[in-house]
Amino acid sequence: MGFSTVAATAILGGSCVLMITIFTGGVLPTISDYHEAYKNMEERAVERIQTNINITYVTNTSGIFYDLNVTVKNTGRITLKTVDFTILINGTKRAFNCSETYLYAEKDVIFTVNLTGTGLKRIKIISANGISDYEEYIVE
Repeated sequence: MGFSTVAATAILGGSCVLMITIFTGGVLPTISDYHEAYKNMEERAVERIQTNINITYVTNTSGIFYDLNVTVKNTGRITLKTVDFTILINGTKRAFNCSETYLYAEKDVIFTVNLTGTGLKRIKIISANGISDYEEYIVE
Protein backbone atom coordinates (compact mmCIF):
# COMPACT_ATOMS: atom_id res chain seq x y z
CA MET A 1 0.00 0.00 0.00
CA GLY A 2 2.87 2.38 0.67
CA PHE A 3 4.31 1.82 -2.81
CA SER A 4 1.04 2.60 -4.59
CA THR A 5 0.68 5.90 -2.72
CA VAL A 6 4.18 6.94 -3.75
CA ALA A 7 3.54 5.86 -7.34
CA ALA A 8 0.22 7.69 -7.48
CA THR A 9 1.83 10.84 -6.09
CA ALA A 10 4.64 10.62 -8.64
CA ILE A 11 2.20 10.11 -11.49
CA LEU A 12 0.00 13.01 -10.37
CA GLY A 13 3.03 15.24 -9.78
CA GLY A 14 4.44 14.39 -13.23
CA SER A 15 1.06 15.04 -14.79
CA CYS A 16 0.83 18.44 -13.09
CA VAL A 17 4.31 19.40 -14.31
CA LEU A 18 3.40 18.27 -17.83
CA MET A 19 0.12 20.25 -17.76
CA ILE A 20 1.88 23.38 -16.54
CA THR A 21 4.51 23.01 -19.27
CA ILE A 22 1.85 22.61 -21.97
CA PHE A 23 -0.16 25.53 -20.61
CA THR A 24 2.79 27.93 -20.42
CA GLY A 25 4.25 26.78 -23.74
CA GLY A 26 1.04 26.71 -25.77
CA VAL A 27 -1.77 28.69 -24.22
CA LEU A 28 0.04 31.76 -22.87
CA PRO A 29 1.69 32.69 -26.20
CA THR A 30 -1.71 32.30 -27.88
CA ILE A 31 -3.26 34.68 -25.37
CA SER A 32 -0.41 37.11 -26.00
CA ASP A 33 -0.96 36.83 -29.79
CA TYR A 34 -4.68 37.53 -29.34
CA HIS A 35 -3.87 40.57 -27.24
CA GLU A 36 -1.46 41.89 -29.90
CA ALA A 37 -3.97 41.24 -32.70
CA TYR A 38 -6.73 43.01 -30.77
CA LYS A 39 -4.45 45.98 -30.17
CA ASN A 40 -3.63 46.19 -33.91
CA MET A 41 -7.30 45.92 -34.80
CA GLU A 42 -8.14 48.72 -32.39
CA GLU A 43 -5.44 50.96 -33.90
CA ARG A 44 -6.74 50.30 -37.42
CA ALA A 45 -10.30 51.07 -36.32
CA VAL A 46 -9.24 54.39 -34.81
CA GLU A 47 -7.26 55.19 -37.97
CA ARG A 48 -10.29 54.44 -40.16
CA ILE A 49 -12.50 56.68 -38.03
CA GLN A 50 -10.01 59.54 -38.32
CA THR A 51 -9.54 59.17 -42.10
CA ASN A 52 -11.68 60.84 -44.74
CA ILE A 53 -10.96 61.90 -48.32
CA ASN A 54 -12.97 63.86 -50.88
CA ILE A 55 -12.55 64.22 -54.62
CA THR A 56 -12.81 68.00 -55.01
CA TYR A 57 -12.03 68.59 -58.68
CA VAL A 58 -11.61 66.55 -61.89
CA THR A 59 -10.16 67.88 -65.16
CA ASN A 60 -8.70 66.38 -68.30
CA THR A 61 -6.38 67.38 -71.11
CA SER A 62 -7.69 67.10 -74.67
CA GLY A 63 -6.78 64.51 -77.29
CA ILE A 64 -7.17 60.79 -77.93
CA PHE A 65 -4.66 60.02 -75.17
CA TYR A 66 -5.23 62.36 -72.29
CA ASP A 67 -4.46 62.89 -68.62
CA LEU A 68 -7.26 62.84 -66.11
CA ASN A 69 -6.30 65.05 -63.16
CA VAL A 70 -8.13 64.23 -59.95
CA THR A 71 -7.74 66.59 -56.99
CA VAL A 72 -8.24 64.84 -53.65
CA LYS A 73 -8.53 66.56 -50.26
CA ASN A 74 -7.75 64.86 -46.96
CA THR A 75 -10.55 65.98 -44.63
CA GLY A 76 -9.49 63.60 -41.86
CA ARG A 77 -6.69 63.77 -39.29
CA ILE A 78 -4.41 60.97 -40.52
CA THR A 79 -1.51 61.63 -42.92
CA LEU A 80 -1.77 59.23 -45.87
CA LYS A 81 0.96 57.92 -48.21
CA THR A 82 -0.14 58.58 -51.78
CA VAL A 83 1.64 55.48 -53.17
CA ASP A 84 -0.72 53.35 -51.05
CA PHE A 85 -3.81 54.70 -52.81
CA THR A 86 -5.75 52.75 -55.44
CA ILE A 87 -7.52 54.45 -58.33
CA LEU A 88 -10.33 52.72 -60.18
CA ILE A 89 -11.66 54.15 -63.45
CA ASN A 90 -14.89 52.44 -64.52
CA GLY A 91 -13.99 49.58 -62.16
CA THR A 92 -10.49 49.01 -63.57
CA LYS A 93 -7.41 49.62 -61.45
CA ARG A 94 -5.20 52.26 -63.08
CA ALA A 95 -1.60 53.35 -62.63
CA PHE A 96 -1.19 56.96 -61.58
CA ASN A 97 1.29 59.69 -60.73
CA CYS A 98 0.87 62.01 -57.79
CA SER A 99 2.03 65.55 -57.12
CA GLU A 100 3.07 64.72 -53.52
CA THR A 101 4.40 61.77 -51.50
CA TYR A 102 2.04 62.34 -48.56
CA LEU A 103 -1.50 63.65 -48.28
CA TYR A 104 -1.54 65.68 -45.08
CA ALA A 105 -4.67 66.61 -43.13
CA GLU A 106 -6.69 69.41 -44.75
CA LYS A 107 -4.37 69.47 -47.81
CA ASP A 108 -4.91 68.59 -51.48
CA VAL A 109 -2.94 66.46 -53.94
CA ILE A 110 -3.43 65.86 -57.64
CA PHE A 111 -3.48 62.32 -59.01
CA THR A 112 -2.81 62.05 -62.76
CA VAL A 113 -4.11 59.04 -64.69
CA ASN A 114 -3.40 58.42 -68.39
CA LEU A 115 -6.57 57.39 -70.27
CA THR A 116 -8.11 56.97 -73.69
CA GLY A 117 -11.72 57.14 -74.84
CA THR A 118 -14.54 59.54 -74.19
CA GLY A 119 -17.78 59.36 -72.27
CA LEU A 120 -18.73 58.87 -68.65
CA LYS A 121 -15.84 58.02 -66.33
CA ARG A 122 -16.58 56.65 -62.88
CA ILE A 123 -13.66 57.46 -60.60
CA LYS A 124 -13.06 55.82 -57.24
CA ILE A 125 -10.11 56.74 -55.03
CA ILE A 126 -9.33 54.28 -52.22
CA SER A 127 -6.85 54.91 -49.39
CA ALA A 128 -4.71 52.16 -47.86
CA ASN A 129 -7.12 51.67 -44.97
CA GLY A 130 -10.17 51.35 -47.23
CA ILE A 131 -11.65 54.83 -47.02
CA SER A 132 -12.81 55.93 -50.46
CA ASP A 133 -14.63 58.57 -52.48
CA TYR A 134 -16.50 58.25 -55.75
CA GLU A 135 -17.10 60.73 -58.56
CA GLU A 136 -18.45 60.68 -62.11
CA TYR A 137 -16.93 62.78 -64.87
CA ILE A 138 -17.77 63.12 -68.56
CA VAL A 139 -14.88 63.29 -71.02
CA GLU A 140 -15.81 64.86 -74.37
